Amino acid sequence: MDAHLARLLTSTRKCRCCGATFAQLLSLSCDRPDACPEDLVVQDNSAVMSLRGDVLAEDFCRLGDLRFVRAVLALPVQGGCGAEFILGTWASLGQDDFEAYLDLFELREVESLGSRPAWLANAIPPDDGGPVACMLHMRPEGEYPELQVSEPSHLLARLQQEGLQLEEVLEMLHAYGHDIPSLIYDA
Repeated sequence: MDAHLARLLTSTRKCRCCGATFAQLLSLSCDRPDACPEDLVVQDNSAVMSLRGDVLAEDFCRLGDLRFVRAVLALPVQGGCGAEFILGTWASLGQDDFEAYLDLFELREVESLGSRPAWLANAIPPDDGGPVACMLHMRPEGEYPELQVSEPSHLLARLQQEGLQLEEVLEMLHAYGHDIPSLIYDA
């Protein structure tokens, strides 16, 4: 295994540019769907049930006729002994699927929904940000559902199949503004 990859997988690192601490393999998270305005304040999950209009909650977002849930997009790491680079993203669902998900969320029974069609709601560098068709696979016991890219020619579909090389992991981290030397070299 590459020594730099081994450090990313096994040690705690602190990014000099933002102060974020990463343990084991790094992961990134989007705080809201790309369509969501920056000035919409994050509220408790109960707000999506109790408030009308546009709402951004910890795990749900409602904007006009659009509905979103938090999800993960997992990309295996080549040479990482089964490690995955996890992207915390948002998925756009149809209204009926969103309502069914809400009904089962508190009961931690969303797994019974199986898989649902969805759209990736965040541009993942180096992607151009166009809509990406996915399947949203529900997972057990309160875990975020996992997105599987449905478009075989899309870069993210290739990365989900073949995995990321170390250089691609570093490029992705750099695209999100992280200081690469502080994450892979000892201080």
